[in-house]
Amino acid sequence: MKKNLLYNALLVSAALVIGTSCTDQFEEINTNPFELSDSQVAMGDLFNEAQLSIFYNQSNGNWEYQLIQNLNADLYSGYCAIPTAFNGGPNNDNYFMMNGWNSCTLNYMLLHVIKPMATLHKIENLADDFHGIGTIMKIAGAHKMVDTYGPSPYTEAMQGGLSVNYDSEQTCYTAFLTELADATAKLTSWLDANGGKDDATRLSWDKTGGKSQITWLQFGNTLRLRLAMRIAMADPALAKQHAEAACANKYGLLKTVDIEVMDGNIRNPQALICRDYNDCAISANYETILKGYNDPRLAATCVPVGWYGRKSDIVDMAGTAMGMVGEIKGIRNGLKVDGANYKMYSIPYTPMDGGPYSTDVPLPIMNRAEASFLQAEGVLRGWNMGGGTAQSYYEEGIRNSFASVAERVNAHGWLSADAMKGADVEAYIQGTTTQIDYVDPHNPANNIKAVNKVPVKFLAAGSKEEQLEQIITQKWIAGFPEGLNAWAEFRRTGYPHLFPIPADNNNVQAEYLGGSQDALTAMGIRRLPFAYDERSSNPKGLAVGQEILAGRGGDKIDTRLWWDTGKNF
Repeated sequence: MKKNLLYNALLVSAALVIGTSCTDQFEEINTNPFELSDSQVAMGDLFNEAQLSIFYNQSNGNWEYQLIQNLNADLYSGYCAIPTAFNGGPNNDNYFMMNGWNSCTLNYMLLHVIKPMATLHKIENLADDFHGIGTIMKIAGAHKMVDTYGPSPYTEAMQGGLSVNYDSEQTCYTAFLTELADATAKLTSWLDANGGKDDATRLSWDKTGGKSQITWLQFGNTLRLRLAMRIAMADPALAKQHAEAACANKYGLLKTVDIEVMDGNIRNPQALICRDYNDCAISANYETILKGYNDPRLAATCVPVGWYGRKSDIVDMAGTAMGMVGEIKGIRNGLKVDGANYKMYSIPYTPMDGGPYSTDVPLPIMNRAEASFLQAEGVLRGWNMGGGTAQSYYEEGIRNSFASVAERVNAHGWLSADAMKGADVEAYIQGTTTQIDYVDPHNPANNIKAVNKVPVKFLAAGSKEEQLEQIITQKWIAGFPEGLNAWAEFRRTGYPHLFPIPADNNNVQAEYLGGSQDALTAMGIRRLPFAYDERSSNPKGLAVGQEILAGRGGDKIDTRLWWDTGKNF
């Protein structure tokens, strides 16, 4: 009880502070970082701050990840739902925009990822491997900022001054791809000069890439491919150019390892948010899609009802226990959460031992399976992805995902360690079942029919649209629990189909709605509104961003981003 009361107090305090002052630090954030001499800032400290901030937890605060990603992107991606009646009921999960929650992604990426990497890149005669890694790290964070809001301050950021103009998504993405081309070229040149071999002694600070320049280059190539694919319909020529170049790099894509942050002093924030605070559960979408596919990764990534010895069963509306202990059950997004009746539903897997400071499970940034799924989509588009077929890359992605999950189970002692033992990936690849209907054992009013009809088995004779749906659905499964990329891909492609929130619980404020509530319920949130306190701290720069969006519907949550074209081919 004391812990919960303390947490609630801290969360409210954090939200209030952030909601009112997150961008009051704008002058500090945009102050020229090069006023410090290079000798004053250790290179390792710069890398360390940025890599720990890509997944929003560099200060061990946990509320950072909760407010910046978990209470928006993780919900809108279909991965998670909340069992807590935040704000008395109306909150982000049912489309009531919480300004105190939604104002920090911008400044967190600017202050803790872009700024330290800008400082790094000012160092005179910076070695090519450090320069390339720094650029990759910067863009791994910066694109999350753009994918959250749309127009963002990027090309003029960190140049000093009291205000900074926003760039369009097109400008940002063009810069991202150009910079990644340069970064991967520098890393390639450095490796060539070093006989194609890593030098781990140079990367003592590395908590992300295994102290391997090759891994960082493969990450950069795959990030370049990801961002190229994101703009496939917005700028097809530019997308094709960079996608093909990424796949052609002699050192390859990320296929044998995952990019994760593992630090002995940094806790996995889900351990507190999901388990200790009990503020996050798995979504009905994740439960029903994986159950429909008989997917062993469900038991390896989620904890069943009655988790961690609590033995709390789900009860129906009359208070009768439903006998659900031991089963995995998700929550439909956007519910009117009543009391504690959803607190015992399944949560994402978090460390069982070690208390709130456990570091057993690292924070994911990019999984190895994504590269294969991106190549599969590229083949559908007629691009040269390296010679494979859409089906071969698709099936390779599934195999790589199974291997990744099995390794994590073995390495970190997951609760459901038996889940992947004997998992037959080849039988899974031939599966013909589809998503199951969602049944809410507490309140049958929330029951809903399945909305996805594609099987795992590749539809070789299917349309490009059907094949794309299969590719994106499997990429979505493989990407769990990193919700920002999954939300972006859902907006870009429409896949997998997600259950809409209950229409009568759409609490969006008129200020943030451009069209109708019904249309918003059907399509889902497309972006977060601009950071609220930018109105006072950076009004001139913000006005540029607002003008960019004006022709598309304005600063609304149903306004599509530049790359969110509403069509796939």
